[in-house]
Amino acid sequence: MSRAVNGMGLVLVGRHARIRATALRSTPRMSGVKGYITVAQKLTFDSAGNFKVLSFSDMHFGEGEDVTWGPEQDVNTSRAHSHILDQEKPSYVRANILEGENVYAFNATKYLDQVFAPTVARKIPFSSTHGNVSISLNISCMSQRHYSSLSYTRSDVGPKPYGCGNYWVPVYAKKTDLIPTVVMWFFDSRSFVSGNPSGSGPTPIDANFYWVDDKTVPKYIKQQHELMTRIVIFFFTVFARKSVEEVPPALVFVHIPVQKADILAPLPSAGDHDDEPNPATQGFLNNTYTGLDLPFWNALVEMDAGHGTVLAVTSGHDHGESWCARATASSGIPICFNGHSGYGGYVTEHSAVRNGRVFALNLRDLRKTVPVVRTWNSYEDGTVNEGVILGPDYMPEFNRVVS
Repeated sequence: MSRAVNGMGLVLVGRHARIRATALRSTPRMSGVKGYITVAQKLTFDSAGNFKVLSFSDMHFGEGEDVTWGPEQDVNTSRAHSHILDQEKPSYVRANILEGENVYAFNATKYLDQVFAPTVARKIPFSSTHGNVSISLNISCMSQRHYSSLSYTRSDVGPKPYGCGNYWVPVYAKKTDLIPTVVMWFFDSRSFVSGNPSGSGPTPIDANFYWVDDKTVPKYIKQQHELMTRIVIFFFTVFARKSVEEVPPALVFVHIPVQKADILAPLPSAGDHDDEPNPATQGFLNNTYTGLDLPFWNALVEMDAGHGTVLAVTSGHDHGESWCARATASSGIPICFNGHSGYGGYVTEHSAVRNGRVFALNLRDLRKTVPVVRTWNSYEDGTVNEGVILGPDYMPEFNRVVS
């Protein structure tokens, strides 16, 4: 039996593999597509057509290592994650990981092991987003390589070592599919802490940014999206004998929220709003808004193209925010906050019970004319709240087109 593997994790098995592999090589600029995966790593929906993503944010592992409360709160964080993992039984876990101010070269691997222990013990695939205190002298977008069998974290593009954690991961309806059903995008929102035992120290010039890199990442999004479009059109035209113009829906993860979240924060959306009126967002430097987050945001808007392709852009960073909203100001794209998943970091009035945000992807929902996704907050005490369906019918009163 012959087998061919190519871009976007495309796997061809059987007697026609050699013929189709030849066709694959003729696909325009196929080699430029990232997201290469092996057959064993191919993520798929379950037999009922479901794929559940659980997003943990602001775990802040590694705070106060030398005092009693530090290790205790890390144990509590692991316990909370275990409860939520067992309650939700996700297909995939996304995490924002460590407290870079207190994680050093000699203990970084230990804390990575502790962060992912509940997920690894359950053999759940995962990846991370980076930004703010998860970037320091000793932890970066290239951490986690020793979890090769379960970790999908990688570095496709971005300035190294501060800002290179930008990549995407495809999910397929079934193992034999050639085209993903949904694509998860992960972006590095940068910012920096030194992680130096002798003190905080100065911030390197090339690390003093609080937004997704505006020079490399927008070009990357545009290039990858264009290549995906060409490949989708190619396969549906050649193999399915029908035309298609849409690329798979996208679910976007970035730690520091986009600045548009500031505009949506006052809207009446379910969830915590403790960090308002000014939740911390991208694009600010020395308390001044630079607008340098807009190239990244505009690339997402272009990818969405008004078709609902971007299911949600979800973030952490603001521990007291756990809502989802969409409006004309966000070009109709839903913006979500994940709440507070760790016992480290600051605690607000309503974030004392730790949680993770769930995105429940379903094949029927994704195949609608305008795709939708169900999302909710799952708490360590067993409760589930703030459930909504993100799509064209969510918050329609704030998404009217003015003629």
